[in-house]
Amino acid sequence: MAAKRRVADSSDEEGDYSPDVTPAKKAKREDTEQPQSRKGKAKARQEESDEEDEEEVKEEEGEDADKKFEEENEDAIRAAVQRKSRHQGGVAEMGIIESLEMHQFMCHKYLTFSFGPQVNFIIGHNGSGKSAVLSAITVALGGKATSTGRGSGLKSFIREGQPVSEVSISLKNQGEEAYKPELYGKSIVITRRFTKEGSSSYKIKSKDGRVVSTKREELAAICDHMNIQVDNPMNVLTQDSARQFLSASHPADKYRFFLKGTQLQQLSDEYDTCLENISSTAKVLQSRKEGMSDLRQAFKEASAKFEEASKAREQKHKADELKKELAWAHVAAKEEEMKKKIGEHEKLKRRLEKLQAEMDSAEMAFRAASEQVTLLESQIAELGDMDDLNSRKAELEEQLKGNRKKISEFKVSD
Repeated sequence: MAAKRRVADSSDEEGDYSPDVTPAKKAKREDTEQPQSRKGKAKARQEESDEEDEEEVKEEEGEDADKKFEEENEDAIRAAVQRKSRHQGGVAEMGIIESLEMHQFMCHKYLTFSFGPQVNFIIGHNGSGKSAVLSAITVALGGKATSTGRGSGLKSFIREGQPVSEVSISLKNQGEEAYKPELYGKSIVITRRFTKEGSSSYKIKSKDGRVVSTKREELAAICDHMNIQVDNPMNVLTQDSARQFLSASHPADKYRFFLKGTQLQQLSDEYDTCLENISSTAKVLQSRKEGMSDLRQAFKEASAKFEEASKAREQKHKADELKKELAWAHVAAKEEEMKKKIGEHEKLKRRLEKLQAEMDSAEMAFRAASEQVTLLESQIAELGDMDDLNSRKAELEEQLKGNRKKISEFKVSD
């Protein structure tokens, strides 16, 4: 493992870019480049250096925040460590098996156990089902059937002649490091049910029997939090594993068993995975950095287009507002013109009424004059003198013609 890490470190060092060491040929080629190209590369290097400076500032700010948090909570951290040290050697508050219940499991029709807080011994004659208890614990906590050494599948654990089997285990969940105590309470009950057809299901319940989850991922999270590894021989040591360990004569096999029992093998695998992730992440980061200049240019172009589009939208909005104002201006002008025409119409109407009254008066005067003329004519006829009456009649007729002409002219102008 250490050798792998050294090789990875050396490869990372070889892949790093050193700005202080530059081949002579490369320097000469750069001198012959166009000034605009050198200017663009210098700008890109300046942007990369700015990004590195920002990252360093963020790291320093994070370190300052961590130091500040430690200073502010120093007493609380020390008290928590002291409380934990006082509990060492005592009864664990989390991850202890409180009880086990089996239904139609292996040779047991129904069997239940209530375990003590520390060491428990299960005794019985050969074939009484002691190993079945250990297998039930492994199966209930999500272990594989092959790891128990008692069967090749879950179907082999179902009692003879029965279609389904069920195993329930209760884990203690107390103390400061309890797993989601607000959901599960002081105990976590895990029930696994499997059938002859090969189906298997989980129910993870709280202390009061409420089902919180049915997912295997939740069970894996619980076991990881409580540091329970059913496939680890240091947690669950079956007869076959013990026999294999005692009979193994090759040191390499014992060493592998030791690595597995102390979780060093798991730690080594996790280190390898971390190194692979770091290497792949570094490659992705490098490729992303190489594309940053193009992305910045695309961002600038997109920003410029966005600004142009924003200005165009603003101008369009202004044009729409001006069109609305113009339309209302036309309406206002027409309304003003209409008001003016209505005023003129009212004025002419009043004038017409006045002229009509004058005409009516003239007609009445004409009729009265006609009657008078007739009377006078009769009188003249009687008297024989018509000159005065004819002149009077002519005047009245001229006056009547003038009034009629005024009325006709007014109607034509209206």
